[in-house]
Amino acid sequence: MARRPAVSSVQIAREAGVAQSTVSRVLNGGSVAPETRRRVLEVLARHDYQPNSAARALVAARSGLVGVVVRDLTNPFYPVMVRAVERVLHERGLRLLLLSDVTTAQESLAVLRRERVDGVVFTSAVRDDPLAWPVSEHGIPVVLCHRTIAGFPGDQVEADNVGAARLAADHLLDLGHRRLGMLCGTAQASTAEQRAAGFRARVAERAPGAELVTVQGGYDYATSHAAVRELLAGPGRPSALFCHNDVMAHAALNAATAEGVDVPGGLSVVGCDDAPASAWERIALTTVRQPLSRIAEVAARLLLERLEDPEAPLRHEVLPVELVRRSTTAPPEG
Repeated sequence: MARRPAVSSVQIAREAGVAQSTVSRVLNGGSVAPETRRRVLEVLARHDYQPNSAARALVAARSGLVGVVVRDLTNPFYPVMVRAVERVLHERGLRLLLLSDVTTAQESLAVLRRERVDGVVFTSAVRDDPLAWPVSEHGIPVVLCHRTIAGFPGDQVEADNVGAARLAADHLLDLGHRRLGMLCGTAQASTAEQRAAGFRARVAERAPGAELVTVQGGYDYATSHAAVRELLAGPGRPSALFCHNDVMAHAALNAATAEGVDVPGGLSVVGCDDAPASAWERIALTTVRQPLSRIAEVAARLLLERLEDPEAPLRHEVLPVELVRRSTTAPPEG
């Protein structure tokens, strides 16, 4: 079969009735009116036009590639966010390069530099993050998504974590619980710090005489499961438990079963995230819903805007949350 003759961007522009520069903006993810973009994309599809990415990068000083760093792909929270980021990038003709904890910080930095990414979205950075800071120091635009770092030289977007913890505390206190537990996430993670501070402050504000015990769960299932089993087997067992994310809450539910503690009769459990599995009938977790997809979409758009205007003031977006009541919470027994 004869090879299809190559089509130039000049011909694409002529057929679409636009300037060649407009075709370039469509290919490079630049700002183009929706109807104009649609017309250009139709012509590109008709000719199965595949630009030379290397040449395009040299001309535009961009690769059309955006890095997304995720530390724990086993947490169902993160695939939801990655998909939302990819959707925004796809609309602008950009590609996604996914990095996880399979590689070290040094290896990831080398990959990001070698691939000449236009920018990076971090979904799980911590205060002294070994990758986020070096990436920024190499002049690569960075957006922190879901977790934030005070004083970081990049745009940031997160949910209202303090507000989320206050909602959880209010719900449990309204049910009558005064022996409370809190299963805390990763140290140095802004989400864990904010949720812990918000929960403690709200309990102290509304119920100064309430008991509150905290244990470390580290945002992973195994650590949380072991910690909750130990908590429930010991003296002074709490009647309610606030978990810093839904994976930890799922672990707490199974730990309660292992220890013969009824949920919600003997232990009320509240999570934070509203990951997809939390709505399943056999789990039906009461949790605080974060707008997962929206957080990721805002992060992607902040990065695109940063690429268009590198000197714009840094932005920090905080998105609202809401309590979702399901079957894992009830008034304390007795």
